[in-house]
Amino acid sequence: MVTGEAEQTEAFRKEVRDWLIANLPEKWGTPEYVAPERFSQEAQDLGISWTKRLYEAGYTGFNVPKEYGGIERPGWQQAILLEELSRRGTPPGPQSLGQLMVIGTLMGWASEEQKKRFIPKILSGEESWCEGFSEPNAGSDLANVQTTAVRDGDEWVVNGQKCWTSMWKFADWSLLVTKTDPNAPRHRNLTYFIFDTTTPGFSRRPLQQMTGESEFGEMFFDDMRVPHENMIGEEGRGWYVAMTTLAAERSGGGGAAAAAMGLSGYGGLIVRTLGGVDSLIELAKKTKRYGKSLWDDVTFRQRIVQIAIENQASRYYGTRLGIAMRKGTASGNEASIAKNSQAEQRKRQGDMVMEIIGAYSQLMRGDPRAIDGGEQVYNMIRSRGATIEMGTSEINRNIIAERILGLPRA
Repeated sequence: MVTGEAEQTEAFRKEVRDWLIANLPEKWGTPEYVAPERFSQEAQDLGISWTKRLYEAGYTGFNVPKEYGGIERPGWQQAILLEELSRRGTPPGPQSLGQLMVIGTLMGWASEEQKKRFIPKILSGEESWCEGFSEPNAGSDLANVQTTAVRDGDEWVVNGQKCWTSMWKFADWSLLVTKTDPNAPRHRNLTYFIFDTTTPGFSRRPLQQMTGESEFGEMFFDDMRVPHENMIGEEGRGWYVAMTTLAAERSGGGGAAAAAMGLSGYGGLIVRTLGGVDSLIELAKKTKRYGKSLWDDVTFRQRIVQIAIENQASRYYGTRLGIAMRKGTASGNEASIAKNSQAEQRKRQGDMVMEIIGAYSQLMRGDPRAIDGGEQVYNMIRSRGATIEMGTSEINRNIIAERILGLPRA
């Protein structure tokens, strides 16, 4: 790197670091900082406020055209920004799928009016989003959705149910896949909409999972009316729009956006460095067996290093895939590789943690004897869901086998 470039790089890095010092919550990154309870209104408000600060500073909106609220910064600045956010650890963003899934979908299929109306408010954190995809009898088989939308003049009347809806609680808007032609063949009978969650006829309620939280919810539609102008893409082409959404979700295509929103840690105590195994290393160092820390055990150390290597490989693959998706050279099927890699690695890492803490793995949150307040056990239990959400690991393996490797159906 020439001297001028090095000076620019260091100047921008200092700018970001100074900004973080001035804008992070008081006592952030210290044991004295008390994070809001997960999925609470306080946590949501903090996420919105943090995202707005990033947006106003020009630190979010990469790869989004300026006319839709994006920013024009060189790629090296984005790399440094994400590195510094990750190094320091930042507040989580709001409960929203906006940056992860919605922006990419709108960029690919929405009208100019829709892009200009919705994308800026996603980037600024002003509006939060969820998705209405899965149903009681249509989870991995998305083409089998039974929620219907019937045209009535300039509106569509929606009836049905969605379940396992991520980011359901505080969503202002939602994506929605419906069946609009019961007589059309599969993949030609679906239409994609967006809707305002304050619309009459819409209701939602929590679903409790084995972590004890209600991270997911159910959505119900009882003659809910959606304006025709809220259709994304064309009538009967909803399957193809949905595949764009799922490709972004499975690839972690919002990974950069997530980092820019501050999803790199909760409470400032988890920092994504060293291949994402910082907490694993610290846990191994402070856990002793027969008078020695597990970090001194070469077998444990090698296994932790292997997890770090796999995490980094997955990260680089995601970056490569994101570039290919922006260039339009990815088919979308490659996202299944990224999804399965991330999900299975989370599960293996969770299992490794349980092996380290041993009998303490039976203690959940709320037990004063639980290691790290029960967070390690929570993460292990939650990792099981990663193999189901965004398409089960089995479904994604089939996609990889058939559409990438060209193997015949079993």
